[in-house]
Amino acid sequence: MVNHGNMQTLKSYIKAFSALHTNVRKGHKAPHKAVLLLAIMELIEQGEITSPRIKLSDQLNEMFHTIWSKYIGTSAIFTPDIGKPFFHLQHETFWKLIDKTEAAAKIQMAAEPCPFESAIKKKQAFSGSYALKSLRESFAYAEIDPLLFKLLQQADHRAVLRTLLIDRYLSNQPTAVMPDINCLLLALPFLAVVA
Repeated sequence: MVNHGNMQTLKSYIKAFSALHTNVRKGHKAPHKAVLLLAIMELIEQGEITSPRIKLSDQLNEMFHTIWSKYIGTSAIFTPDIGKPFFHLQHETFWKLIDKTEAAAKIQMAAEPCPFESAIKKKQAFSGSYALKSLRESFAYAEIDPLLFKLLQQADHRAVLRTLLIDRYLSNQPTAVMPDINCLLLALPFLAVVA
């Protein structure tokens, strides 16, 4: 039996993942947020991430670089850096940064859980660098929407979102070894004379 609530929820995340706020350079969408989300999915699949709280761990950083190497390699435009997407995902509806002060307050009070849609989402300001050490000193973790976390625990939903991220943000990324098409077009008349 099809769970229509899950399908509606999946559709809302398909829409959100299809419209990630990304930097665009030389006509290419930055792959960083997609790579980070794929790393999180992989660690959920492996049973390493077991709650909606996403820590900026060494394990997450290693998985980020593994996925970057697999799909991007050496980019002609972008540098593999987990810090910026970890911070800037807060501009998406499903990601919230929890600073260390807020995390300590959450431990002390037993608040009623509330869905992300109805919670007031405060974007965190940040005056430090995007270096891992600086981010770890400022933020306890990021928190994804619990509904998204439930979806990502299911292999079929993970596969749909994984495919979407790869197709939309990681395919057709220019690598450092990829020749510049404009240079090739300019060289064609010369190559024809030499041949």
